[in-house]
Parts: sequence; C-alpha cells; structure tokens
Amino acid sequence: MRIVARVSLVATLALSILACARQPQKADSAQQRAPAVDVAGGETSPVAPQANAPNVSKTASPLAGSGGPARAALAVDDRTFGAPTVLGNLAIYPVTSRSQVDVGPLVSLDDALAKGEAEIRENNGGGTVNQLVIDNKGSVPIFVLAGTVVKGGNQDRQIGQDFIIESKKTTPVDAFCVEHGRWNGQRNGQVTAGKFDSSGVVATSKVRAAGQYKKSQSEVWSNVSSTNAAHQKRSSSDTLMATLDDAAVVKERSALVAQIDGVLATVTPQTDLVGVAYAIDGEVRGARWFSHHKVFELARKKVVASIALDAITARAEAKTAGRPPSTAPAPPASSVDTFVKNVEAQAIKEQRDTPAANVNEYKESADGFGSKTMMKGARPSAKPVSNDYLKK
Repeated sequence: MRIVARVSLVATLALSILACARQPQKADSAQQRAPAVDVAGGETSPVAPQANAPNVSKTASPLAGSGGPARAALAVDDRTFGAPTVLGNLAIYPVTSRSQVDVGPLVSLDDALAKGEAEIRENNGGGTVNQLVIDNKGSVPIFVLAGTVVKGGNQDRQIGQDFIIESKKTTPVDAFCVEHGRWNGQRNGQVTAGKFDSSGVVATSKVRAAGQYKKSQSEVWSNVSSTNAAHQKRSSSDTLMATLDDAAVVKERSALVAQIDGVLATVTPQTDLVGVAYAIDGEVRGARWFSHHKVFELARKKVVASIALDAITARAEAKTAGRPPSTAPAPPASSVDTFVKNVEAQAIKEQRDTPAANVNEYKESADGFGSKTMMKGARPSAKPVSNDYLKK
C-alpha cells in the first residue's frame, strides 16, 4: 500500500509540473517585458512585438491612453538620401526614413489663415521691423516655416526662424524686412490695418539664410535686391514680392514644382518620404526633412516651391550675367550625406529659446548652415520636428 501511495504521489506531482509548464509565463523581469516606447510626458507604455519586425516600418504612432505622441528610439543615421533625378539645372534627392515620430497634430500657417483660425499682424504701438505677432485662434498648434514671406502690414517680411504656435496663444515671432522702401499702412493702394497675408512661398535660400542664420537685415535687403535684379523685376519699394508675385515667375515656378512633385511621387512607400534635398548647377544647395511623413506633407508645398524658386533664380542669374546654362553633372547622393554630416560634426553654435512651443538649435560648418526645431520639454534624445541644412 505504501508503494502504491508513493507512485500515486509521484504521478500527481508530475502532472502538476506539466500543467505549470503549459501556463503562459508572467513578465516578471526586464527581459520578459514587452519593449517600451517613450511617450510625451516622459512615461513609458508597453508595445507588443510585431511579426516580421525587420520588414515593418519603425514608425511610432500615438499610443492609446498615453496622453501624447510616441517617440521612437533613434538610429544614428535614420534618414536616407535617394539617387538624384535631374530637372534641367536642378537635381532632386528624396529623403526617406523608417524611424519616424508622430509629434501630434499640427496645421500649416496658410491653412490656419485660410480657415480664419490665425492672424498675423504688426506689434502694438506702430510695429517693429524685426518682430511680428501671430495669433493662433484655433485648437491645433501652427507650424510656421522659417523664411515664410508675408505681405501687408507696414512692410513685407519673412519669418526669421521656425515657430510652433500653441493653440489659443498670441506669440511674437522674429521677422526680417523684405521690402526696403515702405513703412506705412498702405500696400498697393490698399489699407493693411497692420495685418498680413501669407505669400504662399518661402524666400530664396540666400534671402532666408541672411535672416535665419546670419540675422543680418542689411544682407537680407542686399539679397532681395539681387534676386529682383536677376529676374529683372522692380518695384518702387524694392519688395521681394516683385519677383514672387510676377506672373511669368509664378508660371515657371509652378511648372517646376509639378516636376519635383512627380519625382517625389515615385517614392515607395510614400509613407517613408519625410523630406527632400537638392543640388543646383552641380552643387549641393540644401536638404530638409521632418520627424514624420505627416509633418513633411504639411510643409511640402512651401519646401518644394522654395527649391523651385532657387533653381529658376539661378537660371535667371546666369541669363542676366550672360553665362551659358550649367552642364555640371548632378552630385551623387553621398555628396548630400557628406554635406549634412560636415555640418552635424560641428558644435552647437546657438540655441534659441523661442516664445513659442519650440527651441531651435543652430550649427555652422565651413560651407553650410544647419538647424533643428525641437519641441520644448522634449528629451535630449528626442527626434527634431525639422532638420534644415543650407549651403553658404
């Protein structure tokens, strides 16, 4: 009987062990827990591993109940410059990324203005040349691109750097005059009441760099004058809008924009597209990409239009100077990468804490400028909302 009892006890223990082995294990250790993604506010939330992870985009999406957008872990090089497509004197390089970060809802300045949810105006008390005010009346933050040209007020201006204007906030923004000969409340015979409309475009890279990177009003004016001279456009107040609003320039720019958009449309999948780099006359001139495909789409129209404007301005400069069109070959994508890395290798030159929801970081190499637009309160490892690089 004792032998039978012992056999029975052993059998029971064996069955118990087998049953336990079939139970799912609890995540009691760090190695057993699901990988975590940093979310806004500094907390973490578990994310279940995806099947075939190497073939799945590393895009981070907002997590349910997280209270904010997710931030993906960053690779050292999380963007790729595509092979160039040549469009006359212009070469286009799509910028793609499989490590994206959704920074939450944003709206462009032009869309907010069109919906009556934003207003741009002079400072109270008669205005200040190098400062404007943007009133965000809507419920979504407004992303304002550096170099955005606004017309009206006491004189036409360009926005001095990137700004993210919080909802229901009125925020002062840096600005530079792009109209040398007017300081009054009338534009083309119309009373402005100190308010502005967006021109729908960003200034040429030289005009923008003179303001955003060099902070030189005199150099902005000089580049405005040379741009107008290249296109053989004049106005009594020497405004950049003499070129930007000219019907022939608009037609030429629009045709090139359509070609650039055609190049970018070939990127597969489109959700990997986060920006664009470009070369003119065989020289890398700039690159800009964003934290997420959605942010690029928000800024795409102005970014592409500014590239087209740079290219046709270079053509106009050559024609006015009597030079033949450039036949220099397009640089390889590796040249864009080298240009960007040379800027990135430099120490931070300046960090501007804007009165808006962002902080801007600036670097400078021997041949280029670079800036990053960061959300305030973001961790040091957080992905910038925007990376921008311009040739000197």
